[in-house]
Formats: sequence, C-alpha cells, structure tokens
Amino acid sequence: MLVERGASRMTEQAIFTASLSSPPVSRWLGFFPEFRQDSLGFLLRCHSYGDVVKLPMGRMAELLFRQQDFAMYLLNNPADVKHVLVTNQHHYTKNPVPPVEARIFGKGVLHTEGETHHHQRRLFLPFFHGDHVASYTSLITEKTSALVASWHNGATVDIEREMTTLTLSVIWRLLFGQDVSSDAAQIAEAVTTGQHLITKQYNSLLAWITPLWVPTARHREFSRGQEFMDGRITGMIQNRRAGHHGDQDVLALLLAATNEAGQPLNDKEIRDELVTFLLAGHETMANALTWTWFLLSQSQTVRARLAHELETVLGNRLPTAADVPRLVYTKMVWDEALRLYPPAWLLHSRVGHAEDRLPSGALLPPGAIVFISPWSMHRNARWFPDPNRFDPDRFSPEAKQARPAFSYIPFGGGGRRCLGESFAELEGLLIIATLASKVRLRLVDGQAILPNPLFTLRPNIPVHMTIESVATPERYPTTV
Repeated sequence: MLVERGASRMTEQAIFTASLSSPPVSRWLGFFPEFRQDSLGFLLRCHSYGDVVKLPMGRMAELLFRQQDFAMYLLNNPADVKHVLVTNQHHYTKNPVPPVEARIFGKGVLHTEGETHHHQRRLFLPFFHGDHVASYTSLITEKTSALVASWHNGATVDIEREMTTLTLSVIWRLLFGQDVSSDAAQIAEAVTTGQHLITKQYNSLLAWITPLWVPTARHREFSRGQEFMDGRITGMIQNRRAGHHGDQDVLALLLAATNEAGQPLNDKEIRDELVTFLLAGHETMANALTWTWFLLSQSQTVRARLAHELETVLGNRLPTAADVPRLVYTKMVWDEALRLYPPAWLLHSRVGHAEDRLPSGALLPPGAIVFISPWSMHRNARWFPDPNRFDPDRFSPEAKQARPAFSYIPFGGGGRRCLGESFAELEGLLIIATLASKVRLRLVDGQAILPNPLFTLRPNIPVHMTIESVATPERYPTTV
C-alpha cells in the first residue's frame, strides 16, 4: 500500500512537472547558452510560457549531478513569488553561491541561514530603520551638496562614477565614522572586478569549479582587489580594538555585538558584515541613481513635474527628513526607476526541501531550484501595461492598490527582504531632491546605453551626461 501511494504521488509529480512549458533549449547544455547570451531578453521571452517556466539544465548537468530531469523553475506569478518568499519561506533555502561570491561576502547577513541569519537581522535592524535612519539626512545632503558644488555648468561627467563616489562616501561614513578619501577608486575597481568574475562563474560551470588559486589573469586581479579591501577594513577593525574610538557607527555596533552563541564577534565575522553592507549600501544605490538620471533625461514631462514638486516643497533649501513624506512624486519617480532597472535583477535561487504545490497550481518536485527575477516581474505586461515605458504614475496610490502584491519586488521579500530598504529610500529621495533642485543632467548624444546584467544591473558603458543649471532653459529634445 505504501509503495502504491508513493508510486501514485511520483506519477502525479511527473505528469504535473512535465506539463509545465519550457522554452527551446540545448539538449546537452540546457537553457544556459541562451541565458548566457541574453539573460534579460531570455527572462522576458519566458513570459509567454506561463506562470511557472521549467528551465531544463541539460544532459550534461544531469550526468554531473546524477539527477534525472534536472531543471530550474522560473516564477512569473506574484502569488507564487509570495508563497516562496513569505508564506512557505521555511520550505526553501538559498542555493549555493559561486566561490567568488562566497569569498567576497563570507558569512555576512546576505548569505547565512536559520538562526544565524535571524540573529544578524535583529542586530542590524535598529541601525537601518526609524529615527536612526532619519538621523542620516544631514550626512546625505551634505555629501550631495558637495558634489553639486564641484560640478560646473556645461561640464560633462560620467554619472555612474559620480554616483558611485557619492554613495560610497555616505556608506563609508556610516560604517566607519570617517571619510573614504583616496580609497574610493580602488574600492570601486575591486567591486567591478568581483562583479565580472561572479557573473562568469554563474554563467560557466568550468569557471565555477576552477579554484581561485589557479593563477588566471582574472583571479589575480580579483585577489589583488580583495587583499586591498580586506587590508583596509581589517586595519580599521584592529585600530578600533586598540582603543581608537569612533562615532556610533556600524563598526562600533559590531565590536559591541555578540553572535548567536553569545560570544563577541571576531575580526572575520565583523569583516564579513562590513563588506556586505559596504557593497550593498553603495554599489546598488549608485546603479539605481544612475538609471534614475538616465530615465529623467528622456522625459521632459516627468522632469517638469518633479521640478514643480521640489520647488513647492523645498524652495531654495536642502531637503530634511521632515520633507521626505511630502516628496510624493519624487518617490514615484524613484519607484518607477527601480521597476525598470532593479539593481538586484535576479534574486538568489532557492531550493525546496520537499514537494510543494504553488498557488498557481504547479507542483514542484523535491529539490526544485526556484528562480525569481525582479527584472522579469517588473516588465511583465500583465502587471505593468506597456512595461518598457517610463511612467511614474504607475506608483500612484490607486495604481499600486490595483496590482497584486509581489508584482513589484526591488528589495526581495519575506525573511530575506533587504535590511537597508528604508535607508535606500531615504538616500535615494534626498539625493534626487538635492541634485534635481539645482541641476539637470542631459544625456550626451550618441550613446547606446543598455543594461548589463552582472551581479547587479549596471549600464553597459559609462553614462556621460552634461550638467545644466535648472536656471538654464530646456533646449534639447526628449522622447516623452
């Protein structure tokens, strides 16, 4: 009887998973070649294959991992996404990450599971929420104002580099209580090198299994960057332990903290947390702001509405924490930029512990690897009509209420939702308000700006923009 029940369940599972639609894939290499060639386009093409898309991993992966019908499952339905991220989140754990990603982040809050992860979140939660976050306002506006003061009307800048320098200066002060000074360029270079290598390992099994000690050019460059960052951060940890006190920054919080066993954090544990917040707190923000300026440069209508709100709310002064709730349209612009170009374009895949029936009806087998993409969700015409159009009105209260929950997930969701979401929103709105009230950023003609899906969603080339004072009349064509 037990055998019959087991056979019946396996038959149901086989029928149900086999009935899921799949795009055409390579018999031996599965969906990887097409995904590697055009990751973003591939995800959008998968919309036509239903709520749950089966992505076969190919015969080679089946032989390597000794698993028949080896596949990943892409979720296109918000109800299924909520089920995996929230309702049934304890049924899933994160899939192993590439060695480079593990080397960079270590056992920081981004990669831990279970009680360790919960303990880390509880430790950091006060620092990135409530009144604590509001206290960062003057730092953000001070750094942004200094950037504006360094610009000259008519000059051309690489806006991605400018935003990277700005957001790095903010997060460095919050983490370490001091200015980043001349280290900014080397840190940005180390981050970029790591991003390229992580992407290569995700896209190539050979790159994944090649040990980091193998002296390839990429590995050597990556190691130099990590040694520089580790040396800089470890030096500050040891300096602080030696009695050189700083402000009430994140480093001070970590030095006073204990792990889930009640023991003080060692230097490696502190390093892992600091690197996690350093990279998550500046690189993703720089990307989001870069895409925001790119989108604003395309729409005179949106720029005019934004300028009107900033003039009404701020006049000629800098924004404060009290102004943020009144920056309603600014927030809509920010949300729409995150919809079109979510820095975290692909969430870490998750592995199911047992068979799971999703709200859409799909029955996932034990060990199913689940794939969730904010990029794919945000550009699905079912939830966002004319999805490629820049339209901040999508985030009016009425429009948001009309959409299903979890159709918009720039910060993930559930127990692994981004800890820094409140801080990111505050920083984004303050930087937009401070800059846009003083200058316009005009995209230099002739640039083919496209999203480049590395570990985060970056522009494919430097984004050169010309600085114009808001007092200068509009004098260039726009698409909207």
